[in-house]
Amino acid sequence: MTTQEDVGEFYGEKPFETDQLKAAWNEFAQQRKKAGKDVEYAVLTQDYYLKDTYTIVLQLTNSVKIPILDRFRSDLITHLKTTLDNRHIQIETELLEEEQSYRPYTNREKFDYLADKNPMLRDLQEKLGLDPDY
Repeated sequence: MTTQEDVGEFYGEKPFETDQLKAAWNEFAQQRKKAGKDVEYAVLTQDYYLKDTYTIVLQLTNSVKIPILDRFRSDLITHLKTTLDNRHIQIETELLEEEQSYRPYTNREKFDYLADKNPMLRDLQEKLGLDPDY
């Protein structure tokens, strides 16, 4: 019977550089892509950073991606621990707030949006006597 400590003994405590982490991460992402797991690959292409020596924080832009990550989190951690030979590696998630962009819908909103970017449109509208609502 193996205990948690026995499993941890398979990995060392070798320090790693950011470049080594990036290479191991990209290798895992490419494996997922080749296996046809495009949704998992999309999660793996999100930005990440090292919070401290062993904790990797994956920055997600959508809460829907968290359960997707949870499906393969243990495989990712095992891959990183094996490749980087470090048993202390952990992965956390951070949910980023996406900026809400303005999307004009009506003809008037579209015209006003474009006219704000290019004031010459208002002059042209007046000279030609055009109504953007029609």
